[in-house]
Amino acid sequence: MSNLHTTAMLVNLSISQWSARKYDRNVSRKIEEEYNAQDAGRYNKLLIAKEGIEKIQKIASKARIFHYTNTLPWNDNGDRILPSANFYTYADGVRDLKSTFEKMVSKFLEVYPDLKEDARFRLNAMFKEEDYPHVLLLPDKFNFVTSFMPIPDSSDFRVDLADTEIERIKKEIEDCRREREVVAMKDLWSRVYTAVNHMVERLSEEKSKFKDSLVGNIAEICQLLPKLNINNDANLNAMGAEIAAKLTTVEPETLRKDKDTRKEVCSSAEDILKKMEGYIK
Repeated sequence: MSNLHTTAMLVNLSISQWSARKYDRNVSRKIEEEYNAQDAGRYNKLLIAKEGIEKIQKIASKARIFHYTNTLPWNDNGDRILPSANFYTYADGVRDLKSTFEKMVSKFLEVYPDLKEDARFRLNAMFKEEDYPHVLLLPDKFNFVTSFMPIPDSSDFRVDLADTEIERIKKEIEDCRREREVVAMKDLWSRVYTAVNHMVERLSEEKSKFKDSLVGNIAEICQLLPKLNINNDANLNAMGAEIAAKLTTVEPETLRKDKDTRKEVCSSAEDILKKMEGYIK
């Protein structure tokens, strides 16, 4: 029986925000009439100028990326596996991101009346008062919530049913958990493979340009691997150590300027890819 329920938990991140967009039926119809078209598309108005709300959108996107990077897949409703080994890193990171999100929302709410007046002139005849939430209702459009839950444990399943039914359900719980562990580990292997493959693609093309994050992203994954390795897969740990030693010790600028070093690192990355192929199928 898997002991995942003692070494990890489930976490769900829910972020909501006002879209500041509104479908304009009249404009959409006029465009269709102008071009003699049908079902050609939907025209969505930007109720607030992009720069007025994009900081909130960016921090929300950053939070989601952080959430997915630091967790593993569990099911389709948004629940993710958070290993206990990575709990404090995750909790501290999400706490900081939530604080920033809330500060951005507060600033936005302060200037919302002004942004709305700007839109009145920017949109001209397309402006409609009813498109805009009342300032007192607007805060409810923004939310940032993390929910933690235990991973289902078949041995702790207690309900008033026939023993045969209880055993059947327990087996289903255990089988489901085992299948999801397999999916989670494949996802982790795939992350590593994708990052190394991207390095090969960039370094193998002599004139291709790349950002410093080419190396930085791989280094970050190597640091995360021991924390996300829920099955303590020795092969994955060994692979992470090899990647860190061979692909993250050279500065990006050196890879740009030194052709021999670039070829050497690229060759090492290609060898590592071949080793990984058996683990991601």
